[in-house]
Amino acid sequence: MNINIKKLTGLTMAALISISSLTGCTSQDKQSVNDCATTFLAIVASDSEEDISKYATSEVAAGDFVQLFDAEYLSGKFISDTENIELTEESKNKLDEFCGLFSDMIQDYSVSNVEITKGETTTATCTATVKTSFAVDVISSDKVSAEIEKAKDSYATDHAEEIQTLSDEDAAAANNKVYNDMLMLILQIYEDEIANSQEMTYAMVLTLEKNTETDSWIVTNVESYDDSNGN
Repeated sequence: MNINIKKLTGLTMAALISISSLTGCTSQDKQSVNDCATTFLAIVASDSEEDISKYATSEVAAGDFVQLFDAEYLSGKFISDTENIELTEESKNKLDEFCGLFSDMIQDYSVSNVEITKGETTTATCTATVKTSFAVDVISSDKVSAEIEKAKDSYATDHAEEIQTLSDEDAAAANNKVYNDMLMLILQIYEDEIANSQEMTYAMVLTLEKNTETDSWIVTNVESYDDSNGN
């Protein structure tokens, strides 16, 4: 059997060059995914969403993961239904202090396990590990809910006469006092629970999509690691 050594060598070299080219592209893409995901997490951790549209879709930017660490968003949630309520300066300061705990809660983050899927649309997934100074769901626990209900009952009992007298004179002023007083009590319960919470580490799965025109990546979805694995 005749073997054309030159032809065989040429084909082998072409194959090696092709494999090398593909490997290099994948390595470059993985680094780009890592960089995009890391920058996205850095923006979230900084409580500044100024450049987030460069690294995440509008749906992700407005999603629960990002908004959880946004002090301005959290503050807005507390006062969204208070059109007829005027917060005192003390309440405003307390609310800002509380929301600031969430905006500063990310202590560390990292990106790993980058996987790329090439097709009509090139996508990628990676694991984002986020370390927080306290549990993200600490204020929604049954224990906290029970403490708030107890505080409401105690307040209603202790201030019943005072509130009734004020209400007879000025209903709006009475509503303002009750709301501000209860807000201060609830925020203090939240802060006490946060102070007693331990540091937590969460694993998230980020999905990204590549823009072939700009050769850049953008985060299109964020979900917990357990949810992404069907748990």
